Amino acid sequence: MFDDSNGDYSLRFFSPNCSPATKKRGLIFTVFFCLIILAQCCYWIFGNSALPIVLGMPFGMFIVVSLIAVEFAGLLVLYRLDSCNDHQEVR
Repeated sequence: MFDDSNGDYSLRFFSPNCSPATKKRGLIFTVFFCLIILAQCCYWIFGNSALPIVLGMPFGMFIVVSLIAVEFAGLLVLYRLDSCNDHQEVR
């Protein structure tokens, strides 16, 4: 929440001077990470098998590791986009 001198105590997810592109990117990444976390919680629906061995791991473990790798790649992309955005604002 942001400090507002007029007494408005409403929830704000973005600062008032945030651009629409930054808001859109934030919402897209929030939905992406929520879906990845939901898939990690319910991986047993589509990865409830041990027999297909993929890269030396049972299929269920491979699904968990691959979801973690996708989440890590998403965090790297988000970090890269934010760092590029910070350099543009400083100049």
